[in-house]
Amino acid sequence: MKLEEIKPTPLSPNKDDIKKEITKLPKIKKKKNPVVDLEKDESKEKPKPALLEKPKAGLLDKPKAGLLEKPKLALLETPKVALLDTPSSVSSPDPPQPLTPPPPEEEEERASDPFFMEQTKSEIVQEYVTLEDGTKHVLTRTIWRKIFSYLAAANLCQCMKACKVWHEWISDPLFWPAINLSRYGPIFPDTLKSVVLRQPVELDLSYCTISRKQCDWLLPRLPGLKKIRMSGLPINIIGALNGPLVSNLHHIDLRWVDDLNDWGLRDLLSITTGRDTKPRFNDLRGLELSGCPISEDAIKNIISFCPNLQHLNMSYNTNMNDRVIEAICASPLTYTLTKIDFSGCPHVTDKALLQMKKCYDLDWLDFRSCREITRGACVRFAHSFKKELIITEDKLIHPPLVDVYN
Repeated sequence: MKLEEIKPTPLSPNKDDIKKEITKLPKIKKKKNPVVDLEKDESKEKPKPALLEKPKAGLLDKPKAGLLEKPKLALLETPKVALLDTPSSVSSPDPPQPLTPPPPEEEEERASDPFFMEQTKSEIVQEYVTLEDGTKHVLTRTIWRKIFSYLAAANLCQCMKACKVWHEWISDPLFWPAINLSRYGPIFPDTLKSVVLRQPVELDLSYCTISRKQCDWLLPRLPGLKKIRMSGLPINIIGALNGPLVSNLHHIDLRWVDDLNDWGLRDLLSITTGRDTKPRFNDLRGLELSGCPISEDAIKNIISFCPNLQHLNMSYNTNMNDRVIEAICASPLTYTLTKIDFSGCPHVTDKALLQMKKCYDLDWLDFRSCREITRGACVRFAHSFKKELIITEDKLIHPPLVDVYN
């Protein structure tokens, strides 16, 4: 039966008749999207390729396990403690364990390393020497230290080889106020470390075979160094004194440094860089430049950068003359100088002694081997000076009861 053949019948008010008419109508199957199905033209659809038939993963689809999944942190896997849990459920931290002493190998390394000086000083020092049978020696550490104080440096070095306890006691800086490495052979790192451990006040490096790198490492690690001798060393090693940490020296010995000229001395004594306008060696008390090829201009730098100088040694310099002494006596150094050495200067004459009377605290004046200075001029100077002075060894003027050779 076709839909066109069905003729509409007038509706009757009876409900039964209405139901009968409805049952006569054919049933039509409903589709999910009837509008879409009617608009589609099946004849125009083209077959899709086989590669596109596979379902594509959407942006919101979850990836498969193991491909893009990030590993979870270990902190998230630990069980969380609830706020309402009792303190007993929380594991208490372990109590602090007592500190154990380091092994003997580590102690030896620290004793030889200058960077562990503070730690080694804080350790407890043994008061007795333990003998082979386990008993303690009768003499205490205080008595042994008193005995060691009468020994020379060479004897102390031999005593340090006896046992570890003596080595520890003798390594005290009190036994090493001065260390002499003059004319020493090749200096090794262990030698430098031993110098740093002893912290000397006076260090002698004259004519030793030391490099500039070793000096740059050594000098900043000696904050208590007050006197240094670097006679006969090359000018590049003398440049280690230009460091900013090497400024608390009281005495510098640069005798017979052949390459030290006026410009090198100016760089050595010049003002430090930065905000500090104070001279680098403002506290310098002694400066020895005998045999150095410096001229009159170097005296101006000494006057400017060493205002507290007390001992000046310019011996055996052919450039020194009366004008140099006149410049010194016209400067503020006349209030501080106590010892002046111009021995071996051939151009200094008797006029220099007249200028020397301006130095108020002068008590040592050396004009030995000066051909232009007479002994009579020295005698007149000694008698006319306000202090009591005597003359020995031809032209050496000094106070009485003074050891000339020390």
